[in-house]
Amino acid sequence: MKPITLLTASLFALTASAQFNNPLSIPPALDVDTFDLVVDEHVHQFYPGVSTPTYGASAEYLGPTLILHKGDTAHIRVHNDLAQVTSMHWHGLRVPSEFDGGPQREVLPGEVWNVKYQVKNQAGTYWYHPHPHELTAEQATFGVAGFIIVQDADEAALDLPRTYGVDDFPIVVQDRRFNTDGSFVFGPFGDSVLVNGTPRPYVDLPAQVVRLRLLNGSNSRIYNLGFDDGRSFPVIAGDGGLLSVPASTDRLLLSNGERDEILLDLSGMEGDSLLLMSFGSELPASMPGSSFILWESSALNGIDFPVLRIRVGAPTATPVTSIPATLVPTTPPHLGDVSRTRYKSFSGTGMAGMGMFYINGLQFNMDVVNDTVALGATEIWRVENASDIAHPFHIHGGSFYILDRNDMPPPAWEQGPKDVVLVDMADHVRLLMKFDDLTDEGWPLMYHCHNLMHEDNMMMLQYIVLDANMAVGDAADAPSISVYPSPSAGQVTYRSTFTVSEIFVMDQLGRIVLRRAGLSRTSGEVDLQDLPMGTYVLVMRSRTQQARAVIMRE
Repeated sequence: MKPITLLTASLFALTASAQFNNPLSIPPALDVDTFDLVVDEHVHQFYPGVSTPTYGASAEYLGPTLILHKGDTAHIRVHNDLAQVTSMHWHGLRVPSEFDGGPQREVLPGEVWNVKYQVKNQAGTYWYHPHPHELTAEQATFGVAGFIIVQDADEAALDLPRTYGVDDFPIVVQDRRFNTDGSFVFGPFGDSVLVNGTPRPYVDLPAQVVRLRLLNGSNSRIYNLGFDDGRSFPVIAGDGGLLSVPASTDRLLLSNGERDEILLDLSGMEGDSLLLMSFGSELPASMPGSSFILWESSALNGIDFPVLRIRVGAPTATPVTSIPATLVPTTPPHLGDVSRTRYKSFSGTGMAGMGMFYINGLQFNMDVVNDTVALGATEIWRVENASDIAHPFHIHGGSFYILDRNDMPPPAWEQGPKDVVLVDMADHVRLLMKFDDLTDEGWPLMYHCHNLMHEDNMMMLQYIVLDANMAVGDAADAPSISVYPSPSAGQVTYRSTFTVSEIFVMDQLGRIVLRRAGLSRTSGEVDLQDLPMGTYVLVMRSRTQQARAVIMRE
């Protein structure tokens, strides 16, 4: 079916002020003991008289903003009322891997998934979205996503705008394409811009300092955000929370899944207006959304287009009128604690919506653990892009810090905690991360390209975090093993709580590098001297039980 372009790109840009006549939808903010997110099919009118089949999370399109408080325990019930499997990932949050919502977690049709986790993250802007295997992009396109705002005492002590929907606004930018019958065209690019699900939106903001929480919720498009009057603006937070000091810029490159919080000083502008723009003409050819002729077509590719009209009204009774000089201290892990460097290389060829892309020559296999990390380890991950397109790289399970891009310090607004980093073609970045949380047995964490089309096409691997000094097994009666010494230069001794019939050792790519019979005993030795130095996972099995432990070969 032929897609309709509701506005041509040139007309969209030239007559923006006349066409931005839809009030921006602001999702409701919920601050409750237990959140219920009902994922279901709906019909929504983005344009008058045009009905579009959608999905939503307790809404026709998108979902409510969840307000969480650091130190509290979040309780969430995810109801799957779709006809297909779904899941829910709490993007950017440190949660137990059992509740992370990766592709291993399948919430079947009609099922309710009860989620519980302690809120460990600092104040910041996070989000939730589905993560089912090979269905993430489709379900996100149809509208399953929403904001999460974490609050804490450090942020509350600052003189910042934080009245939701008055001077503090969630802003998710998406591009969508529509068929003639109003249904979505599923693919990497759209030719209509939606902000919070609103086409051609305007928002009334007070003439004072306001806060915009920006999220790129598009499948593939990268946005190059700025304002039509060329103004600079301070970035106060990235993916993982506040920066140490505001960082000024006039352009903000926002890749898929990335968030940034900015402040706008609208003091003295009452009665005036301005446009939030995406300057697509400035994108390099390697980035989805540029004018590169071989990529999938869109009327928005390679041009500058407006995203949101801001109309300035009267200030509130208690306005924020200044921008703080300092925010909160950021505390990256110590470089002196780094125990190893991992190398992650992107390869392959294709386009924004199709192609074959790899990480270290591998694609996703749900049955393979690609990396085993020791609990408490501080590591550097060097991510390099040898493919023909830019990729946003996302790690589940916590935040990292960017050490450098192409051996140069990152811009100031990228110097706080992050969980998504854009790696352009032929670029390399080094990321510093501390792994403070064990993964639960059977629930690895993911790292992947956050271009949702690439993610669903297997550009994704997984890792686990194990305690090198303890056997795996939470319950007192759970099968477990102990291994000593570790680290070891050769032979290790094991003791188990069950009779071992099979022993094997896996490397950090999940490959079995040693296998032997267990001799139906509960103790014995394993010789590692023929293995290279590194970290391995020792797995022991009986007919009915299994346990594993991390071992270090030095």
